[in-house]
Amino acid sequence: MEDSVDGDTGARKDLILDRINKRNKDRKNYLDVKLEQRSKETIQNEGVDFFAQTFGQRAYDIEKSILMLDMNSGDAPLPDLSKRLPEITLQIQELQRYLTASTMFLSDFKIKSCQNMLNALTSSNDEARQRLMPKKKFGFSGKKTAPKQKPLPVVVDGEPQDKKTPKKEQSGSNFTWTIANRRNAHIVLSADEVNGQDITISNLSQCLVELQGHPGSVQVSKASQCTLLCGPVARSFFAEQLDRCTVAIACQQLRLHSSHSTRIYLHVTCRAIIEDCKKIEIGEFNYDYPELEADYSASGLNKSQNNYTDVADFNWLSPDVHSPNWSLLKDHPAPNWNALRRDFLSNNNNYKDDNEEKEKTTII
Repeated sequence: MEDSVDGDTGARKDLILDRINKRNKDRKNYLDVKLEQRSKETIQNEGVDFFAQTFGQRAYDIEKSILMLDMNSGDAPLPDLSKRLPEITLQIQELQRYLTASTMFLSDFKIKSCQNMLNALTSSNDEARQRLMPKKKFGFSGKKTAPKQKPLPVVVDGEPQDKKTPKKEQSGSNFTWTIANRRNAHIVLSADEVNGQDITISNLSQCLVELQGHPGSVQVSKASQCTLLCGPVARSFFAEQLDRCTVAIACQQLRLHSSHSTRIYLHVTCRAIIEDCKKIEIGEFNYDYPELEADYSASGLNKSQNNYTDVADFNWLSPDVHSPNWSLLKDHPAPNWNALRRDFLSNNNNYKDDNEEKEKTTII
């Protein structure tokens, strides 16, 4: 009898010890998980802090270099400026790549702040180049050359731009759009007119615009029911107030503001950014033409790197829920751009924009 009681007591002790050991083991596992999570958070915070310190210091150094150009420009010979300005441009590009590579662990607010800083540095560098190294016209008196024909003016509102008052920016300075105030028009800019240029477009309705070649940058402001086809852009594509438009664009940076019901076939090497937009559909860039490979090479755009699926919506900061303002095109047939062009010309055959059915616009 006593042996039976002792056996039951021993079994209970073993059961209690097993429970205690299991509880201690569970507690230890819980603490290990918490420590691991805390370690990951610490590493991430250290990564953000390191980025902020590194980015801020490099941006400060670039800004200081630009300011030094103004201070030393009176004594510095021209070859020094012609060498120093491209060096600063390369530093800005390297800083842009550093930001792009770090977007995976940065908040959208931090990305926006850093991008604004980069844009300001780029503008300051461009202004310094224009101010300190203005383009000069050279002539050779020993040779007689045939007089150059005056280039065709930019057409705005159906009249040559040199007969009209140039469109003014909000700042009050004169500014001439490359293409402006067109309706039901097929507008084509040739590669000679586009390559390396900053193309600006404003106030279009129901137009088909083709930019053949590799622009330096493209800016679009206010377009409705338009289609824009463009080759590789060396730097940025900025658009605002697009309404029911279709865009095929390859670029380094894309910024889209205040637009809705617009479809973009995109190749972008940085992270695309949208703000104040609704119903934006994004698909992979599929515009093709014989000179595309050469234009990619000339623009310096990396054809193998396309981040069209990585879009930052500055109006939607939740990291766990996808923004309702944009979506990827899925199970949607790729457009046939040649057929689209034929249909556009056929449907608009009875329209005349500025007394012409199709007009090539020339940059001045």
